[in-house]
Amino acid sequence: DIVKDTVGRHDFLLSPCSAEMFTIIYGHKQPHRGCFGNIANSLKKFGIGEDDIHTSFNIFMHVSINAHSGKIATLPPLSEAGDHIIIKARMDLIVALTACSAGMSNNFSYKSIGYEIINK
Repeated sequence: DIVKDTVGRHDFLLSPCSAEMFTIIYGHKQPHRGCFGNIANSLKKFGIGEDDIHTSFNIFMHVSINAHSGKIATLPPLSEAGDHIIIKARMDLIVALTACSAGMSNNFSYKSIGYEIINK
């Protein structure tokens, strides 16, 4: 459950960026692994393979769909310093976190994300 959300704008539409995406979209000859690779690398020790990774919850990502053309646009986040989301798990979970590594999506700022896991 989302217990508290100071932004209210997130994304479930876009898949996490991958090395293949950086090659196809940006033309990178030696792409880094991107968010998908980060997630896959973190989850493999739990026996979770790449084909088991589906839609990600892109917290604070601002994606819009043009009502007339159907075009998808990744826009600057609406979040500001201090904004946060609190999510309460109702069962045991395996969660992988990654910060956006797509330079064009984050103005090449590569800011790390802060998180806290509270086990009650």
